[in-house]
Amino acid sequence: MDKLLTEKDAAKMLLARPTTLRKWRTRNRGPIFTKLSGKVRYALADLEKFVQDARVIPSERKRRRRKAVRA
Repeated sequence: MDKLLTEKDAAKMLLARPTTLRKWRTRNRGPIFTKLSGKVRYALADLEKFVQDARVIPSERKRRRRKAVRA
């Protein structure tokens, strides 16, 4: 089983505030979370995937933008 982090620790890892994570949860955004005994926990692997998925590769971003302008 993957290590579970508290909301505070997850926020620290994501360079965010715990209130930001709460807002994301109410808006169905942000990383996957688990609720155990009424407490929210984040799996380390899910946080790492969330960060990975948020990556922006500038060269690909420019290509996509140019294609959209030409279309």
